Amino acid sequence: MFASLFKRAEQSVDSAIGDLGNRIIITIPFLVALGFAATSLTLYLDRLYGSELGTLLVAIAFCLLGFIIAIVVRVRRDISAANANATDEAALADENTASRPQSMFDDETVMAVLSSAAPIVVPAMIRTGLKNWPVLLAAAAGLYVVSRSDHQSAVTPAASPPPPPSS
Repeated sequence: MFASLFKRAEQSVDSAIGDLGNRIIITIPFLVALGFAATSLTLYLDRLYGSELGTLLVAIAFCLLGFIIAIVVRVRRDISAANANATDEAALADENTASRPQSMFDDETVMAVLSSAAPIVVPAMIRTGLKNWPVLLAAAAGLYVVSRSDHQSAVTPAASPPPPPSS
């Protein structure tokens, strides 16, 4: 019973990692090409309009590109959300799922990755933590000191000086 669950989790992790790897491999040459294109455009505009105005024009072009990409991403997200709402009418009818906030752990892919990676990652984290316990203790102490606000020290009243001895 558990073997089939682990096999399915491994397959989903492999497909998710493979898809992410393919996207990264495809994206890298385009980013390099975009860098060279930006450099060429900057040099051309610098020669044509001068250094300050040429660089400003390239910056404006990249801002416009960023706005266009943001609009496209938002439209695609809205379309996919509309499609998900149309196909998942049963989830809308269920009041329990509608009233409770969605967690990232509700996604099956994330849970498959976590459940298959946990037996490998947790022992490695424990081994690393036991080897480096002084560093972890120092980091925890540093976080504790940093997390204490100055407000706490300002609220505590200063010790009053002892009363003068009466003669």
